[in-house]
Amino acid sequence: MFHRFAATLTIAACCSVFLASAAESAEPGVRALLLVPGGPVVRLHPMSGATVGEAVPIGARGLSESFTPAAREFSLGIPDGKQESGYRTVGKVKLPEEGKDFILLLEPAKELFRVHVVNGREAGFGADCLLFFNASDTTLGANLGGSKVLVEPRVPVFTKGPPRGEKPFYQVTFYEPENNKARPFANTRWPHRAASRCYVFFYRNEAGRLTYQAVDESLVPIDESE
Repeated sequence: MFHRFAATLTIAACCSVFLASAAESAEPGVRALLLVPGGPVVRLHPMSGATVGEAVPIGARGLSESFTPAAREFSLGIPDGKQESGYRTVGKVKLPEEGKDFILLLEPAKELFRVHVVNGREAGFGADCLLFFNASDTTLGANLGGSKVLVEPRVPVFTKGPPRGEKPFYQVTFYEPENNKARPFANTRWPHRAASRCYVFFYRNEAGRLTYQAVDESLVPIDESE
């Protein structure tokens, strides 16, 4: 009886180790969005140590194709013949230890990129939801059909569109501070998104005025058993 019990414990322990190892080795999928008004498209290589991945085209008009980095901590590089490795690092990425679906928001900073990591399976980022990212240095405000949201600089803010009424759209107003008051700099109507979510990033144009760019992402059912 004792030998059978010990054998059962051994098998259970081996299964636990196997499952833990499988969980730890789960490779995350990564997509990226360039926070540059309108474009262009850049080709960046995920690099980990001596391992250099295939170039990933990344633009501002939609999320890149998913890629799998060699490690959860890696760099983004571009070809550079002046470097011994043949590549120059333009951004560093550190993914959270848990999770398998991430989105990189790449904010230009001179010749480099500030990389902001977002969980692609954030609970508050489903259909008809929005992700605000403020690439300016000014705290902004948003009014979504009567629901008010503060958008601090460089802090991803998840929010949901207002309840759907009789109309398929809602009023959206963005504000900036001016003389201790909130001054609107954009006022428009947005549709409810039954099968997509939206990335909205704010920036200052060449004239120094605040504006924004919105990118929709179609959603497909996510198999939570993966």
